[in-house]
Amino acid sequence: MLANPMIICPACGKENEDVASECKRCRAPLREEAAADELAMPQSLGEVCRRCEAYNEPGVSVCTNCGLQLFAAPASGQPPLDKTPPDAFTPPSQVPETLSEELRALAISDEEAAEAGLTMAARSGVAIETTPPAAFAPPGVAQSASGRARVGEGVPAAAASGAAPARRPPPAPPRAPPPAPVLGAALPAGKACPNCGALNPPAAKFCFECGTPFARKAAGPRPPSIEVAAELPAETFEDATMESSPVALDEPVPAESAAEPIPEEQPPPFAAKLVLQNGSAEGTEFALGHLENSLGGSAAHIGLGDDPFIAPHAATLAFVDERLVLRDEGSANGVYVRVRESAALEPGDLFVAGERLLRYEGPVEMVPPAEGDLPLLGAPRPAQGPVYRVTEVLLGAKTGRTCHRGGPVISIGRAGCDMNFAGDSLLAAKHGEIRIAEDGTAALADLGHGPSGVFLRVRAQQPVELQAGDVVRVGDQHLRVEVG
Repeated sequence: MLANPMIICPACGKENEDVASECKRCRAPLREEAAADELAMPQSLGEVCRRCEAYNEPGVSVCTNCGLQLFAAPASGQPPLDKTPPDAFTPPSQVPETLSEELRALAISDEEAAEAGLTMAARSGVAIETTPPAAFAPPGVAQSASGRARVGEGVPAAAASGAAPARRPPPAPPRAPPPAPVLGAALPAGKACPNCGALNPPAAKFCFECGTPFARKAAGPRPPSIEVAAELPAETFEDATMESSPVALDEPVPAESAAEPIPEEQPPPFAAKLVLQNGSAEGTEFALGHLENSLGGSAAHIGLGDDPFIAPHAATLAFVDERLVLRDEGSANGVYVRVRESAALEPGDLFVAGERLLRYEGPVEMVPPAEGDLPLLGAPRPAQGPVYRVTEVLLGAKTGRTCHRGGPVISIGRAGCDMNFAGDSLLAAKHGEIRIAEDGTAALADLGHGPSGVFLRVRAQQPVELQAGDVVRVGDQHLRVEVG
């Protein structure tokens, strides 16, 4: 059995079947007839009118815009020219728009018609002719009664007979009928072009003949959106912001209407001041010029802003019933007053001896060792009875040395005491004592052997009366009270 003969493509060398007319790889023609047919097929792209420069589709011999014959007529005895191939077909989607179709697409809307002065009514049953009268009738194109040109009437025989009918573009999609004018309304006159003189619809923005744009009218002032009826009665309404009638100067003003004057601050009942006792500014005086004087940072009446341990408002010195009283305002470091001879102690009180901050914690219970267990080595326990504890407070509120004693005295100093701080230069050998009475009450006493003394912190909500010569400690500052 013989195989089917193959044809080799002269362009790419691909083998194709004998019945193929073109190469399946490069689409080159395999037969001379097919190549000749392809070369003989005209490739017309249409004609452009030499008068109005409008585009016409392939095969059209007369301009669809102005009616001018697109090419010369053939000589006598020769067949008419036909530039349209017999089987040429242009898809509807690729047909370019003519000038007429472009003008239809630029039709004005209802808003533009109203702006131009046209009164349109969409629901009226009368149609309106919007096509302007033709200002120019080219030769060979007859004018109908409506003013539109009819192609074919009066055209030379060479173009009207014998030639293949020109292909027309597919009809445009149907448009909504234009709104009809209101019955009885007069249509405005046409708008003449200043360039060519052609008449155009009144709402046209440019000339339909030569394309010259029309000048826009200047927008006039808009009418007010709110109209006030002239027949409304004139009424007067009282407003709270209206000026009241002036008051006569000779009329007396009642005493109740006069504003009460702001009472002035009363001066202190007696003169008092604080004198700084330590630091680089020793001897600085702070007068107590108000009934209540704040003590603290730079913004206080008595400002000690250089000390980082002082709060903005640490304490208040107030004159109350011919007395000078110190009140703690609840700051973190508090305020202390030097003990004159002795002062009562309560569990939780803080006091300063030398450079040491100590806390009296009162009586505590010591847990006895369990019977039968092996006893652990340690220092001798205090005598039988209640045991009192004193704790050293370190920087940052940490717990330091702790002392448990049974009383009646717990001594504090540098040597030979219950709590010894040999490295504190501000402490005397025996600096102060905590004296415990038989009923369990405690008192803090200053033995007077050291120059720094003993300071007890002022309790919250319990003001302390100050006298001349008392020393107040705030942070690291010592202030002496002077009255005179």
